[in-house]
Amino acid sequence: MSLQSKTNLVVLMSIILNSELTLCRPQEKVPQQEQSNELTKETEIGEAKVYGLIHNDSEGKDAKLEKEDFDSKVLTVLEGIQQKIINSWNPGAVIDKTKPEDWERNPIEDYEALRSGIVKVVDFIAKQINAAIDAPKKVSKKINKSITKSLNDIGNKLVGLE
Repeated sequence: MSLQSKTNLVVLMSIILNSELTLCRPQEKVPQQEQSNELTKETEIGEAKVYGLIHNDSEGKDAKLEKEDFDSKVLTVLEGIQQKIINSWNPGAVIDKTKPEDWERNPIEDYEALRSGIVKVVDFIAKQINAAIDAPKKVSKKINKSITKSLNDIGNKLVGLE
């Protein structure tokens, strides 16, 4: 093979490889995707430039407005009433209304002596009332034990155990 024929063969091969000629059928041919102008369009958001944002300005022009049914209107009215009640009765955050004096110190600490004195007096009175209620029970138990003991002694002498 000569140099001329080798060169012709290389040129022919490069033409075949770079051309649109393929061995597949026309419906199997994959179309080349071209870069869209919208993807290369520059959009500024603040000071930054952003590429590739797709804009559709006609989005709201052809849209059909929805109409609200009767059931939905009733629910909307009830929701509005409910929201008004919530807004009027909602007291808001408690922490926003407090002053630093309210949460910095405990005012009960100032009256600790008075509180402990009241607790001790109430405890003493409760113990006295319980003792007064238990006194007749204790007396009756003592009398009952002494009577039982004296009857046991009499029974032992009668039977002759003593």
